Amino acid sequence: MTNRTLTAVCLLIVAIAASAAAYDRSEFLFLDEIEIGMLGVGRTIVAGDVIEEFSVEVLGIIDQTGTLSDFIVVRVSGETIGRSGGIAKGMSGSPVFVDGKLIGAVSRAASWSKELTPIGLVTPIEPMLAVLASVSSELAMHQPSEQAVLADVRIASADSTFTTDMLDAMENTIFAQPVSAPLVVSGLSGRSLDVLMDGASAQSVPSGLITEYLQGGLAHDVQGFTSLGLSLLPMSGSDAGTVDIDPASLEPGSSIGVALATGDISAGSLGTLTYRDGDALVGYGHSFISHGTSRFALTTVSIIDTMRTFDASFKLGTLGETIGTISEDRIAAVGGGIGPMPDMIGLSIEVDDLDRNDSASYAVEIVNEPQLTPELLLSTGFEAIDTTLDRVGPGTVEVVYRITGAGMPHPLERRDIFLHSADVAIYPPWQLASLVSYLQYNSYEDPQIDQIAMSVQITEDLNAVMINGLRIDSYAYYPGDTIRYSLELQTFQGESWTEEGEIIIPDDLVSDYIFVRAYGGARTYEDGETAPDFQSLADVVDAIESLPSNDVATVELFAVDPFSPIDGALYGVDEKAYEISGYAVLDEREVYAVLLDPSTRPTNEPKSSPDW
Repeated sequence: MTNRTLTAVCLLIVAIAASAAAYDRSEFLFLDEIEIGMLGVGRTIVAGDVIEEFSVEVLGIIDQTGTLSDFIVVRVSGETIGRSGGIAKGMSGSPVFVDGKLIGAVSRAASWSKELTPIGLVTPIEPMLAVLASVSSELAMHQPSEQAVLADVRIASADSTFTTDMLDAMENTIFAQPVSAPLVVSGLSGRSLDVLMDGASAQSVPSGLITEYLQGGLAHDVQGFTSLGLSLLPMSGSDAGTVDIDPASLEPGSSIGVALATGDISAGSLGTLTYRDGDALVGYGHSFISHGTSRFALTTVSIIDTMRTFDASFKLGTLGETIGTISEDRIAAVGGGIGPMPDMIGLSIEVDDLDRNDSASYAVEIVNEPQLTPELLLSTGFEAIDTTLDRVGPGTVEVVYRITGAGMPHPLERRDIFLHSADVAIYPPWQLASLVSYLQYNSYEDPQIDQIAMSVQITEDLNAVMINGLRIDSYAYYPGDTIRYSLELQTFQGESWTEEGEIIIPDDLVSDYIFVRAYGGARTYEDGETAPDFQSLADVVDAIESLPSNDVATVELFAVDPFSPIDGALYGVDEKAYEISGYAVLDEREVYAVLLDPSTRPTNEPKSSPDW
């Protein structure tokens, strides 16, 4: 358990223990009132957005350590359960009533229980109402009666495969798994979907991203949504945004969604509303990703049907419009409210295929949660480029980024050019995800990013310029001398030309050797070279904007740092830059010379070689 999750649990327990019962007790049956043999009904949607009921029989209570680990064990049955193939994914949050009073929400299913009367676990209503307390009110926790407790019975986390020996060895254990809220994705396919779920393991990270030169990069590993415990629905319904459901009609048993992205591409989960108090509501009966205080989009959901499978049946549905915010993602439930909208990041992507004269644009709203942003940016970027190009292959890409935020000193604007001989599409999404993550995890101020725009132009042509040679006019210089250099360049399979220039050696330079290097784009720091000393977010933004793009050739003077503890450490002294617009500069060349003791300079010797 992470520190963040542990803190969230502690806060939730404190809230439960310190609060007074603020809800009308007549609406609920709490743990201390639950008895074995009680009969009730559950409510859920199986198909067609019509709430249906199923029968419930209370088998007892599992009283584990901690109030957040208690569950009511039930057997469910009826025609509704039969048609759904048992307790299906997406049924999490389905409210259960005994004598018309709410006892909690279906949240887990026994993995080996596939008959028409399967065993399920119900999250008691008390901890769910405690989640709702942050939105509307508060509730005190109640203890189960001793007569209802199933002695020595415990719960174990389960997967879908068990042997008879395992079950026999743990006869007093219920193997259960959450009736997880499956992830419904629309608008993504191929590797974009793989990247969303599996992160960097599905697509190698390219080298040469700008944040590498700032000694950074993505602030955390891009592991994909699978690492958050999310699974992908085997199939999805129609495109998001086509569902027209009145939020006022939502009631216990209705389907609700938690969206991470909406628009031309959507991603989110399906679950069931358990209890509603005005515009405040609670559902699922378990966490979504255990994010704690959150700002996810609350959406309507349309259920097309419930698909029966042997391993785990699931609801087939579609995310609808955003109607509010899920502000709590806790162990016992997700909670939020209808009305106030979440602060989403507007993402717009335009892609131009210069070879086919074809273009496409995407508009997506993504959640403003730094933990989730990289996967959403990567998957959306790959989908936009791959779909527009309809190919994966070599080429040159020119991309322009613009990132704005209420906490930023000014919009960040940057232009880059990349070339790849096998898969040119990898660069723009990774560069964008890396830049945004670098900003979101900076040490100074919250950028409060609200808009991200990326414009991409791609051609199959390999627009490259090679650095074929570098010469200087002498092998020895004095401080104060002028170095004259000749830089030899050639386009890929094309013409050659020479750029000539001068760099003046500072009069006070102390070094035994000097080096002149020609390279393209930005460079990493030399061993022992001091990294930039940022003092604010403004410094970070300025540094990102000032780094040269890959169509800039630089000739730079280096000297050996005599004061560095690292032997032979170099540092940059001065540089000259040449922009070769539209061409990625490849390769590098370096030459060196001796820096002579200025006290040995002949009186009348000029400060540059006459032989150049």
